[in-house]
Amino acid sequence: MVYEMNGSGPYYYSAYDLTIRSTFDLPELPSVERDESDIDVEFVHGAVEPVPESVEGVGGRRIEATAGACRLTYESVGSFLVEGGRRIVCDPLSGDVPERDVFRRLLENEMLGLILYQRDHLVLHASAVSVDGRAAVFLGPRGAGKSTTAAAFQTNGYPMLEDDVVGIRFDDDGPTVVPGVPQLRLKPDAAAALGVTEASTPAPDSWYEKRYLQVDEVPDPAPLAWCYLLRDGDQVGLEEVSGSDRLLELISRTHARGLLSDTEQSPDHFEQCSRVAQMIRFGELKRPRDHAVLGSIVDTVSESMRS
Repeated sequence: MVYEMNGSGPYYYSAYDLTIRSTFDLPELPSVERDESDIDVEFVHGAVEPVPESVEGVGGRRIEATAGACRLTYESVGSFLVEGGRRIVCDPLSGDVPERDVFRRLLENEMLGLILYQRDHLVLHASAVSVDGRAAVFLGPRGAGKSTTAAAFQTNGYPMLEDDVVGIRFDDDGPTVVPGVPQLRLKPDAAAALGVTEASTPAPDSWYEKRYLQVDEVPDPAPLAWCYLLRDGDQVGLEEVSGSDRLLELISRTHARGLLSDTEQSPDHFEQCSRVAQMIRFGELKRPRDHAVLGSIVDTVSESMRS
């Protein structure tokens, strides 16, 4: 069922170096001036057939994908159709759903990540920062400290490129990290350790404990220089990684990895990961889980970026 939408849209935004026209108000994204001739992606409100309940889901989400489109249903939110790298059709369960944080997070992260995937970007669950105009990407499992690491750089004057869904575009001169959603997600203890007082508290209806910090400065796209694998250790140290470990790490941190076979992208994705593994330096960044060493991490990484 399609509900009548309130608001004064369309709205015009920029994210991942794409211009977006949206029916929905997305205050987390940087606004841009209206230019109908320069629209890369549109978010629209429309009818989407829910993914059948016979399709096995995870965490209240069911997905069906083909080479050109991906359909997703979230039990408490609604259904989405992401198609052709250019359009996201949203069918919320009720008229108030688009006002909820979870709806906007899905659009700005999950759905835009799929758009990038359809536009032949390499999309990783990672964080990224810009150091002297070159990109550093931080890889690791959930809870490894990717967002906290990016926040440490941001608070030390190195702009954050993205803290959750990193998009890597393949330009003529090599892989380039495009700036995503200018927002950091921090656990309360990390925000306190970094002296971040502007972070929002979770909405009353939210299960999500992280605080959100809006970042004012959006950096330019940056050529990828290093990938850092976050590991636990007794002290801060960096050891360069070579060989197949690079490739395996990229594959394991791929956004929407489970859709590769359904979308017929497995060969292209492997080739993208191989290119990055061959062209870019990789390092294993060991550090204790202690916020007191964040400054040392920033120094270690920035020095390696300049070497």
